[in-house]
Amino acid sequence: MAVIQISIISDVICPWRAIEIFQKTYPGGSRDTFEINWKPYFIDQEAPTESELIQDRMLRRMQDPKTVAAAQTRLARAGREVGLHLKFGGAVGSSRLAHQVLQVVGAEKGSAMQCRVAESFFHCQFERELDTSGVGVVLEACAMAGLDGAEVRGWLEAGMGKEEVEREEREERRAGVQGVPRFVVGEREVDGAVDFAELFEAFVVAREGVESAHG
Repeated sequence: MAVIQISIISDVICPWRAIEIFQKTYPGGSRDTFEINWKPYFIDQEAPTESELIQDRMLRRMQDPKTVAAAQTRLARAGREVGLHLKFGGAVGSSRLAHQVLQVVGAEKGSAMQCRVAESFFHCQFERELDTSGVGVVLEACAMAGLDGAEVRGWLEAGMGKEEVEREEREERRAGVQGVPRFVVGEREVDGAVDFAELFEAFVVAREGVESAHG
């Protein structure tokens, strides 16, 4: 069994589908362990003061309704290929609360729970069309992942993880990160919009490196 270290620098993304496919298709992959660490990145460096409809946000950035429609079609198709049913009718705001929770969960509950919470955020935002910038949705997503809502609310009220998130995000930008998602698999970086074939190749290289290191 190989233990493969993965860091994910992202705003909202779920890599578990890719990992599950790798575990089923790569020889010996089902026996491997993935240790994943989520790192924050703010697409909006200045936190939005209020949420914005995803449709309006995409149109504001792309300037052309046809371009928006084409982008959504590509995203929906890519989602279906890994079992996701993406929708674009919701609103999106600041992701800072979600990142704050992910930071504390990773420190207090470990990698596996951190990944479950990240996946829950993704499902709420892009499948259930809920706005994950609000405390209520953040707590709901955490409960879906198996966390105690009162405990999570206590973290937020105490400001746990807030400074760490801001510091880590600044460090990622200083290191040159300009687009996400970015995966660091072992010592290899997979940048930008992920091609699953490239991600699988990174898993394979990391696994072979672990095996070589252990003889």
